Amino acid sequence: MFKLKILLLGPCASGKTTIANFLSDATENSSGEYRPTQGVRILEFEMQNLNVNNEKLKAEIELWDCSGDHKFEACWPALQRDTHGIIFIYNPSSAHHARDLELLYNYFVTQTGFSHKNCVVFANQMRPADKDLKLSSKMLNISSWVLQVPVSVEESGNRLQADFSSFIASVLGRLRDHSEQEELNIINMQSA
Repeated sequence: MFKLKILLLGPCASGKTTIANFLSDATENSSGEYRPTQGVRILEFEMQNLNVNNEKLKAEIELWDCSGDHKFEACWPALQRDTHGIIFIYNPSSAHHARDLELLYNYFVTQTGFSHKNCVVFANQMRPADKDLKLSSKMLNISSWVLQVPVSVEESGNRLQADFSSFIASVLGRLRDHSEQEELNIINMQSA
């Protein structure tokens, strides 16, 4: 079984904790009142039947629900370490989220050389009015290769779960391919 570390990053009040709780089936008490995450919360769970190149695999997921508060920037290097995938989350009805996402993307992807292939952006539609809102890649100033997916826990939880599973399967596939290539390189070096 593979173990994956996935970061949830985004501005304050973008819905990261709600999405993390939903994806992990966490039963944490939710009063509906906004309580900002202090630092990071790590949720661990297993995912079964992930379709990776027509093969069903299992993965143990560490979902790191990271605070969007800039007072925790000193912790960013520790959060980045050994990360396999990043889910950026923003609220499309909030004008300042584009700037905050750009800062996070620059730090966690551009500056570190992290593969944009292991990133996705979730436009968290927290209200019905957010349904048609989405920031363009140019407004976000992130790679146009990063997939942007509209999500809603309230209105389309099954779709969110499917999009998350698809993302995890793609990250897992690349991780497995990389591991197999490393093994082949070691075998080739030993036989040379």
